[in-house]
Amino acid sequence: MKPLVDFVRNIFKMPMVWWPWMAGLPLINLSSIFFLPRVEAWVVLGTGLLAATIMTFLHAKLGYVRLLGIGHFVWIPMLIWLIFRLGHILEGTLFYGWLLTLIAMDTVSLLIDIVDLVRYLRGDRTPRY
Repeated sequence: MKPLVDFVRNIFKMPMVWWPWMAGLPLINLSSIFFLPRVEAWVVLGTGLLAATIMTFLHAKLGYVRLLGIGHFVWIPMLIWLIFRLGHILEGTLFYGWLLTLIAMDTVSLLIDIVDLVRYLRGDRTPRY
């Protein structure tokens, strides 16, 4: 439990401008619990827990480095699958809106993670916090 607590503490050491994003991203993913037993909600919940586990493990080993975002890469197959699932979900419903928001936010997060990965591979490896 301590590695997870340390990881969350470091998240909140980031500049305050990032706090809404850093709170909103897990909230949109964890809000999948409100849509259980839908299979899409189970997939989002499970993939989110896997991503958090990977990131917590990396943080415990390396500190708060730009490489942590690779934990989100498990979202790539999930997002592709969810995009294909949209055609089977009734538009205008809360569930459909949640999926669109989740797809958008997780995609933006992945783009940020790719930039961070490139920066890490180019030598920016010092833990930030």
